Amino acid sequence: MRICLVHEEYPEETNFGGIATYQKNVAEELVKQGHQVYVICRSLTQDKTYQENGVNIFRIYVSHPNSVKFYIEYRQKVATILRKLQANNQIDLIETPDWGAETIFFEKDRQVPLVVRLHTPLKIWLKYNKNNFGKIKNKMLNWEKTMLKKADLVTCCSNALKNKIETNFKFLKDKIIVTPNPANLKMFYPNKNILKEDKIIYVGSLEQRKGVCILAQALNIIFKEYPNLKVQFIGKDTKRNYKNISTIKLIQEIVATKYQANLEFIGQIPNYELNDYLNSALVGVFPSLFDNFPYVVLEAMASGLQIVGSKNSGMVEMLDDPRVIYETGNYKDLAKKILAQYHLAIKENYNYRNIKRVNELYNPKNVCYNLIELYQRTIINYAKKEVLLNDFQNVIKDYIKEPIIKIQPEKSGLANLVYRLYTKSNIYILKKYKYQYNFDLIDKLYNIYEKNNIAFIRPINSQPISYKYTYYNIFPYYKKDKKRIIDLDYLQKIINAQRQVNLEDAIVNKCDYYYNNINIDNINKEDIQYVKEIFKNLNKEELKGNYLNHGDIQKSNILTSNKKNYLIDFDEVNVGHYLYDYAVIIIKMGTRNNKIDYVMLNNLKELIKKDNMTFNDLDFYNIIILYLCKILLEKYYLHSIKKINLFSKKQQKDSYQKYLKFLKEIENYRGEYE
Repeated sequence: MRICLVHEEYPEETNFGGIATYQKNVAEELVKQGHQVYVICRSLTQDKTYQENGVNIFRIYVSHPNSVKFYIEYRQKVATILRKLQANNQIDLIETPDWGAETIFFEKDRQVPLVVRLHTPLKIWLKYNKNNFGKIKNKMLNWEKTMLKKADLVTCCSNALKNKIETNFKFLKDKIIVTPNPANLKMFYPNKNILKEDKIIYVGSLEQRKGVCILAQALNIIFKEYPNLKVQFIGKDTKRNYKNISTIKLIQEIVATKYQANLEFIGQIPNYELNDYLNSALVGVFPSLFDNFPYVVLEAMASGLQIVGSKNSGMVEMLDDPRVIYETGNYKDLAKKILAQYHLAIKENYNYRNIKRVNELYNPKNVCYNLIELYQRTIINYAKKEVLLNDFQNVIKDYIKEPIIKIQPEKSGLANLVYRLYTKSNIYILKKYKYQYNFDLIDKLYNIYEKNNIAFIRPINSQPISYKYTYYNIFPYYKKDKKRIIDLDYLQKIINAQRQVNLEDAIVNKCDYYYNNINIDNINKEDIQYVKEIFKNLNKEELKGNYLNHGDIQKSNILTSNKKNYLIDFDEVNVGHYLYDYAVIIIKMGTRNNKIDYVMLNNLKELIKKDNMTFNDLDFYNIIILYLCKILLEKYYLHSIKKINLFSKKQQKDSYQKYLKFLKEIENYRGEYE
């Protein structure tokens, strides 16, 4: 496989943080596993192309750093390199972090799948750093959001980050795959030749989000008990704090003057030097207000250091030890946890549990093997999507002249697949039918509704489109109102519309078929027998009819747009009793929390009777019973032929037992009118 990793951070030249470590660990491990890897990253001096440890590296130099012009020019250069790699067929897949959205200017030309690796998007970073991020902030936020929407796969390293992202980016809910970062086990290990010193250590950028201000408060408590204890801070200084001053100065302001000599600020060091510092300390403290999956914690685990981590982070998953996790932001609890680990470290210099854990769970070979499986699946899915795009372009060509620029799958059912199609100027809904429908019957109901002034959404094609032995319909897209008003008068108007046709009833005939062909051993036979007995005793001749019914009137099939209701989804149009849609409405719209709304049942019944005095109360209850029998017999039949599994999670959401309860309830209620 040919993989391109894109981000400005790549050691050693741009070894700025955790993303740099991730990029290097993954790149070199993938090369070891036989894959071809390209890295596009930043240079501090000049453009360079070279190979290092088998990785092909493109370094981009742009002057005037940290200006808006820099951010734009850098991304333009990234896009130029990606276009060349793509044109030369050198890449199968691109992976880039959320931070900075560096592939954004290549998106319009991209013809390979894009994987976005979540580290910490700017939107979340800003919540924990009192820093406005300058003039580029709004562009960066928009770039990141756009890139996340267009990604073919989104991965992240911890459930803590996944939950944060799903809260802040609703469109990613249930679309993020968690897979950990790989550790560098060659550079980080217990070195017993290094003597332990009486010190604790913090490693990371000095910024408010990393919890260093909370740590500074905790140190005043710790130094009271151990006035000679040293604390080393390793990492670059920043102004990312509530005072917008040097964070070193802010720490010094918080820590009592008499303890200033206990503080040592080392600054940023090369990664290859860090193992010695970790091995010389007794406790590593990582008090972040939020952190996804800090690499330095993996490195501290691999070195055998005793660790204190933060609850609001991926460290909970990494360390899997509540005794070492402090309540984020609580400096007193942080001091307590540090002291407990300090006492333990004096007795036990090395945390062998952490060493074992990092070697088993975060071994780069296993982590990257799993990444490759995800990449392969993404490449296959991307290829399928391209085939789908070509098919859909052929389906719509006689009706929509603009090319499709985006396909978004919508919620689909057993009988059809639904997609939202985007062109440059419009949006359409495309339905792909799994079965042959009676489209002529549906068309008859369209015409009836039209005559009765009942609004609905009709396909833009006059006849279903046949393509590759499959039928399609194209519908115009209507933007939904947030507030829907579906009153009983509207429902009564649908039911009392003139819908009579010269066709034979299908509902009772269908129920008869199910009744005679159910063969189930693994469902309560008493339940099946009860339903069959109820159906058998119904006066089916009276329940037959020759009226066209929508067949599936429920809230999700009434679309409200510009304060007007439109009926949609005519896939269950049928010929049956005049009151059949009434029964559907009561069960689909007049039940909540497994209870029937008898107020709605009776109010709608009385409205219908005002326009049609033909029916008595018993007729209304009988048709509801017929409809419930139809649902249950159909479910039992489909289960018996293995089309559905009544005990699957999907079927349990619409459990047959719910309808059985309704049937027994209505049957008892009907008895009062007999």
